[in-house]
Amino acid sequence: MKKSHFTNFIFLSFLFILFTNTLYAKESAKKMIKHKPYANKECASCHVDKKGESGELKEDIPTLCYTCHDNYDNNNFIHGPVGAGGCMLCHDPHESENPKLLVYKTINELCTTCHTEKGEMLATVDNIHPPVKDSCINCHDPHAENNKFQLRGDRTQELCLMCHIEKKERISNSKNKHGAIEMGDKCLNCHDPHATGRPRMLKAETPKDLCLQCHSNEWNREEDGTTLMNMGEHLENNPDHHGPILWGDCAACHNPHGSDNLRMLKQPFPEKATQKFSPDGYICFKCHEPKKIEEKYTTEFTNFRKEEKNLHFIHVKDKSITCKACHDYHGSRNLPHHLREKSSFGSAKFSLHFLEKPTGGSCNPICHQRREYDRENPKVK
Repeated sequence: MKKSHFTNFIFLSFLFILFTNTLYAKESAKKMIKHKPYANKECASCHVDKKGESGELKEDIPTLCYTCHDNYDNNNFIHGPVGAGGCMLCHDPHESENPKLLVYKTINELCTTCHTEKGEMLATVDNIHPPVKDSCINCHDPHAENNKFQLRGDRTQELCLMCHIEKKERISNSKNKHGAIEMGDKCLNCHDPHATGRPRMLKAETPKDLCLQCHSNEWNREEDGTTLMNMGEHLENNPDHHGPILWGDCAACHNPHGSDNLRMLKQPFPEKATQKFSPDGYICFKCHEPKKIEEKYTTEFTNFRKEEKNLHFIHVKDKSITCKACHDYHGSRNLPHHLREKSSFGSAKFSLHFLEKPTGGSCNPICHQRREYDRENPKVK
């Protein structure tokens, strides 16, 4: 072998040895987290044999652990392994490369060795609650707590609002509150705290499906004496649904956590049958074009007109009659454009008696005698 080749061989061998020693050193360095008695070679702190060679302990676990660590016996809810004295199911008593001398690299990896259904959820579900994905102990104390499931706060609302500050403010300060947030499991009535694979961790496929779990019954509101209709029955009987209902998204219009507006709407809507028109006073114009009301003459923004004369303008802008006097914003059955078959004005309840024609129609409510309109024949009275 030539001298130069031999020199190169020696040099490469040196690099290889240096590299492998470095890796070994790094692997060894991972084992630097040591239990204090073990690090100080105080085997007699735990073992009968002063050298710790027999493995026999001075006391049973967890009593032995409690000589140094907090005693959890006075907590209302104690984690199973802790109560059973299984400290070493989670912690290595001597040393570990993991924080807190854990026997697994991450908290979630450790927890899911027992909580296998949660491990399956973490592995298969896309939309996971961020605190859960980060670490189970964001919400649960791994040893003991005074709350069920060793939660760091009451499971039904207190814990959630530790992070969801904006929801806390809305729930506390809204004039119109959602009953679901204050009864039963509160936040957990609607949301799964871990994951569902759906937006917002909802417990149903769509917001509408979730809402109808409760709103398929009448609800008496103690705060104002009103009765909320059986919405499930109403939608079933009125299958021509308004767009947001078709999308399954009640939350397009309602804020499920509370609102200062009528019926927890996200924007204002008139509470009475008559009110001076303002686009800012109608949530309807979040989607609909306000020119439907504002243009006195049009051939573009509405079909409710006599040729170019906008009858929406006359009813809503001139007469201050609100949209809900004629339209049902959830759904209708026999009439087009979500028109109501029956309406109310003050204490009076009446039928619209609407009849549709190819280029117009007519109605005969209590407001006036039957009047007709036609988009193409302005001679119709």
